[in-house]
Amino acid sequence: MNVMKQFVKERNEALFSLDRKKIERYFARCGQPLPDTDIVFWAAVHKCICNITTAPKELVHKSEQWLFEHGMSPRFY
Repeated sequence: MNVMKQFVKERNEALFSLDRKKIERYFARCGQPLPDTDIVFWAAVHKCICNITTAPKELVHKSEQWLFEHGMSPRFY
């Protein structure tokens, strides 16, 4: 498996799980800092899911709902 496919596979497994510990481990492996607050952490996760074109539609819908309920847009722009 090439590097990009492996990256996408690991990213999707972590984000799509909606398991905070699994996502935190993934961020740590990638050298990414974790957001300071719970709301920012989950907003980042849900925004990422909404912007992955291959994400399951049901999961995108769930993430969009979470973002709308918290007064946020599902898009990064």
